[in-house]
Amino acid sequence: MNTKVLSIKLTEEPNCHEVLLLIGEKQHIFRFTTKVNQVGDRQLQTTQAEQRFSDFFKFNQRVAMNVSQLVVKFYNQEVVELPANVGYFVTPKEAIWNLKPFKDEGKQEIGNGSKEHLIDNGQTEEMNQDVRQKAMG
Repeated sequence: MNTKVLSIKLTEEPNCHEVLLLIGEKQHIFRFTTKVNQVGDRQLQTTQAEQRFSDFFKFNQRVAMNVSQLVVKFYNQEVVELPANVGYFVTPKEAIWNLKPFKDEGKQEIGNGSKEHLIDNGQTEEMNQDVRQKAMG
């Protein structure tokens, strides 16, 4: 489902924003809080959504990141053009269906289809001797 940020507005609570999202045909409101802390000679700004937002977007991290970036821009008084498309929301079922199988990069294919370690025993022994030398000297 296409996801759009329809509005971002300040709440009565300081440094807090309400974000209105349209996901498919349904509207959702989430709350974001921004904190600014002094760390040494620098200011560190963190913007965090309520837990319900994190749970809702568990399988849609890219969309969540795009929403968060818009809230940060709004907080920093940068231009934010709304409504803004922030990505395609997938259900947990769709997310699992789209998973790609894990590919073991630590092994290589051999002509006959078998797999073999990239490092053979001779190389392993050579590495062990090198480690012993460094440890002793």
